[in-house]
Amino acid sequence: MSFSPSTSTYNPPWSLLLQAKALRAAASLGIGMQNYVSSNGLSPSKTEWIDAIFGIKQSSKAIRLDIYNPSSNPTSTDTSEGRSGDHKDEPSLRPGLIIFHGGGFTIGQGTDDCIFAKTSHQYLDNVAIAVSYRLAPENPFPIPVEDCVSSILHIYNNAEAYGIDKNKIIIAGFSAGATLALASQHIFTFLSTQHYTTEYSIPPGMDIPKIRGIILVYPLLDYTIPREEKMKSLSDPSHALSSSLTHLFDYSYLPREFGYDRKDYRISPSIASDHLIQQLPSICMTVCEYDMLRQEAFDFADRLRKMGKDVECNEIGGEKHGWDKPPPVYPKESVQEEYGRIFEVARGWLD
Repeated sequence: MSFSPSTSTYNPPWSLLLQAKALRAAASLGIGMQNYVSSNGLSPSKTEWIDAIFGIKQSSKAIRLDIYNPSSNPTSTDTSEGRSGDHKDEPSLRPGLIIFHGGGFTIGQGTDDCIFAKTSHQYLDNVAIAVSYRLAPENPFPIPVEDCVSSILHIYNNAEAYGIDKNKIIIAGFSAGATLALASQHIFTFLSTQHYTTEYSIPPGMDIPKIRGIILVYPLLDYTIPREEKMKSLSDPSHALSSSLTHLFDYSYLPREFGYDRKDYRISPSIASDHLIQQLPSICMTVCEYDMLRQEAFDFADRLRKMGKDVECNEIGGEKHGWDKPPPVYPKESVQEEYGRIFEVARGWLD
């Protein structure tokens, strides 16, 4: 594993930067409208900024966390011998859900998934924390994945402050965010395995997180397969993301001048070594029928099953990449149905 230190001071071409900023504004408007008009939307209970403490571009207050607490307050009803009745209503800890948004590593923010966060409360009675990592092209690979590692480290090691049970943490990612979620778990495996050496290290005084499960929604998993080849797997390529959009994402996140190895497990986490895959927790995936990323998700699910791993994979028929995001402004009925299915699976991980 290697990376260029110059990535931390990279200045992207102005054309990429202008395109990215225009697209961010448009995406923010569209998703913001959906969240506003939808009865399922909700605002964060709290927003805070944390330090990027991991990787090549560490910085103060660089990562935004949008925290979604459920409406009810959990209480402990432990009346076991030796406990005073005065502690009957002592606040207890909840499961934690850490969410990484999509957007090709280039657009998007944590609040994009507020409906997903609220739906999780109905099934898991959890605290949901959506992460806004730094975006390309200003912050190309590996900065976004390292920001996600920073956020998981921070939340896990400060779990009680968020009302979270550190032994019941799930991570979730949409599209590019799914890449980051899975790659983050691989990094934790590297760091916890003495057999391996790595250029990374955990900040002093922090423990390596133990994750109960990973949710991957229309995930980008294998960057070694050219986009053109992925398109050929579609029964109707007209539903795929436009090449102008995918080129913007790819060139922003993986600038050609750095000569990245696309087999790097942080870039293509589904083709990581057997050792890394074997250490994965339970996985739940959602794919869309008209998504160029569909086949690589199926291939990953097959690999996991052959290795005896716990994996669920569901396909949304007749839908394309990002089916749960606008347009339309009002979420489709299938969105709540699939979110519910996902969290039913996740609830089983916590039992």
